[in-house]
Amino acid sequence: MQKIKWNIIFGILVTFAFFSFLLIRLDYFQKKPAPPAVIQISKSNLPQETWMNIYQNNKKIGFIHREFTYTGKQFHFNETAFMQINTMGVTQALNILTDGLLNPDMTLSSFNFNLNSGIFRFNVHGNVIKNKLILFTGSPDEQEKSELLLKDIPHISGNIYETAFHAKLEKDSVRSFSIFDPSTMSLRAIKVARNADEIISIMGKRVLTNKYCADFMGAKNCAWLNNDGDVVRETSILGLSMEKVSQQKAREGIADGESIDFTQISSIASNVKITEAGKLRKIKIKISGISDLLSLNGDRQSYTGNVLTISKETMASSSNLNSNLSGKYSAFLKPSPLIQSNNPQIRLQVNKIIKPSDSDEQKAGKIVNWVYRNLEKKPTLSVPNALEVLKNKSGDCNEHSVLTVALLRAAGIPAQIEAGLVYLQGRFYYHAWCVFYSGKWITADSVFNQIPADVTHIRLVRGDGDQQLNLMGAIGKIKLEVLELVK
Repeated sequence: MQKIKWNIIFGILVTFAFFSFLLIRLDYFQKKPAPPAVIQISKSNLPQETWMNIYQNNKKIGFIHREFTYTGKQFHFNETAFMQINTMGVTQALNILTDGLLNPDMTLSSFNFNLNSGIFRFNVHGNVIKNKLILFTGSPDEQEKSELLLKDIPHISGNIYETAFHAKLEKDSVRSFSIFDPSTMSLRAIKVARNADEIISIMGKRVLTNKYCADFMGAKNCAWLNNDGDVVRETSILGLSMEKVSQQKAREGIADGESIDFTQISSIASNVKITEAGKLRKIKIKISGISDLLSLNGDRQSYTGNVLTISKETMASSSNLNSNLSGKYSAFLKPSPLIQSNNPQIRLQVNKIIKPSDSDEQKAGKIVNWVYRNLEKKPTLSVPNALEVLKNKSGDCNEHSVLTVALLRAAGIPAQIEAGLVYLQGRFYYHAWCVFYSGKWITADSVFNQIPADVTHIRLVRGDGDQQLNLMGAIGKIKLEVLELVK
């Protein structure tokens, strides 16, 4: 049974919880934003070096080292983060390095983002050229190029509070910014609010601070900056926090003893024990604590009056329902920077799995089964990348779903990633799977080798990484009550 637990490892939660905490720091306040203002920054006012400890419920799990350097025309930033994270009883080391150049107004000029968690490595770097952000992902010999069109030059997510400080926000005011998040390679419109000043204790001294707060999809983040614009404390979801310390204190070891398991504390207890979930035709669940950003309605799910009904799909009988796809569905055949369905290695692998004469149902079944049999089930802290997963042949639900979608698209079957909750051993855990189109959308879970996926798979979002960020507002807030099970 322990091996089954690895199947439920919620890489989405850990990856995006930390990336939101350390990198995104977004806000969707509904107050009327203050009008745009020119940001003027004096190089002498910028902190040159900062060390911070990362805590989970006041227990140290890592540290951050930040540096700013004025080059004469631009600012060079460098941020190194190290963490030890417990997911499903396995503690892993996570190293994140972000560096780049900022323009005088702290908008992005260029950046390099590296994530290393053992065998998995993720790199994306890019630069702004006129109205485009040119991005490169992958190793030097296997780089994938993509572009994002820009309405205005964005800020890098990790410096948003410093940017808000130097924009000289007045108390109780809100300022809107455009931001780029390297972990999802997406652009977002964000707002940051200036709260009342607070006196807090930092490194044994009482410090008057400017407080700023952001609410990313309902997941609240706050930061306290001293009068020089130096972030001295941050707080986030799941008991996560950061605080400025001395270099010596930061370099001290991580706390001994078992840390809190992120997968477990984010899961939701079930009011009933569900046996033989695969035999259920329908489930009804009362659900609360959700946001408008989640995708509960549509296809096999029906959401009315706080009651969610999930009905198991039946496969279509036609041998090839995708022969004349409209543009609406053919869009889900296209590659993306992390789902490289047109890559020769992906195409070579899918041609080894399927036959040209196979029906869409047969192709999907063979692909899901191949991923299920060939990927080692293990917790993985990384940004899922189909090529990397194909190379390493291991990972959690994120790696399974991203490779499955890439192979399905390469086989000519439209596919997307879905994420939400799934039942296991008395609790609902955050999980990722996929959905493919064969006359209608059909769920598939290559972690459990299920087509269709059982009805305890509760879809909260559908889409790539930027859509999965919508889960942030749900973590720790959703409440479930199983009302009916139909076999």
